[in-house]
Amino acid sequence: ELIRDHMTVNTVARLYGATEDYHASRLSRACIEFIMTNLRQLAGNTVFEEEMKSYPHLCMPVLKAAANLIPDGPALKKQRTDHHGTPSGIGASPVPDS
Repeated sequence: ELIRDHMTVNTVARLYGATEDYHASRLSRACIEFIMTNLRQLAGNTVFEEEMKSYPHLCMPVLKAAANLIPDGPALKKQRTDHHGTPSGIGASPVPDS
């Protein structure tokens, strides 16, 4: 809990890397939670990126945690529309009439 209070976007990757060196599973979970909460800020953070280069294998647990944020179920596809806003291709054949 105390370390979480001092975790920042500039320190989380180093702390996360240390979790492997010291087998600190609770700290690892706290780091992943922090990363998920601050994903947008970390995505463009060069300090985070450089630190994570030293621990590329630790990206998999982060990726799995990010995947868990995506709701299950079929992906909804946007239907294509023509320039008038009506769905295109409905009732229309791709083969021209002869």
